[in-house]
Amino acid sequence: MPLSEQQLLNMEKKRKRILESATFLFATEGFEGTTIKKVSEVASVSFGSVFTYFKDKEELFYTAVVEPLKEFSEVVFDFDTDADNPRQELENMIKTHIELFAGVNNYLTLVVHVVGQHQRYPDIFKELDDFHNKFRERVGLLVKNGQQKGMFVEQDPLVVATLYTSLLIGIRLNTTDSRYSEMWKQYISSAVNLFGPI
Repeated sequence: MPLSEQQLLNMEKKRKRILESATFLFATEGFEGTTIKKVSEVASVSFGSVFTYFKDKEELFYTAVVEPLKEFSEVVFDFDTDADNPRQELENMIKTHIELFAGVNNYLTLVVHVVGQHQRYPDIFKELDDFHNKFRERVGLLVKNGQQKGMFVEQDPLVVATLYTSLLIGIRLNTTDSRYSEMWKQYISSAVNLFGPI
């Protein structure tokens, strides 16, 4: 007998709760310190329930790092690289990105963990690297557009884009303020200056 819509919704919520709990634990206790038992306790589900959705801890970790990339893509890549006013588009992009990154501290801790040990997690690293390359490429196109319109100083667009993506991660990891702090808004104008507005 097929599952009802409500049962499917409940399963989806439970899976999400497991992933959120795993992300928190992987970020705070590391891969080694996180066990399926701890994940089940934090998620308030049975030990066996975790295995309904994930084969093992490795698959849970992979999913916790890779799955959010699709959702982030919809926000991170949502800017017009060919905008008529690249300066305004840049400011809007930075505001959106800073608001997003302000809320994903635990997730970014996992990203840094994988990047720092990329030989250990080659499949996950490849997914992150592909995302980062696409991100840098799109930001670089916006920078190039601004340079062609005489709004930004001439500099290597990809270098600027790389510095920008590093800045976003670094700000979140070095800032203890909550995502709703006024401090986050203050970073926007300084981040704009990275692109060399004229």
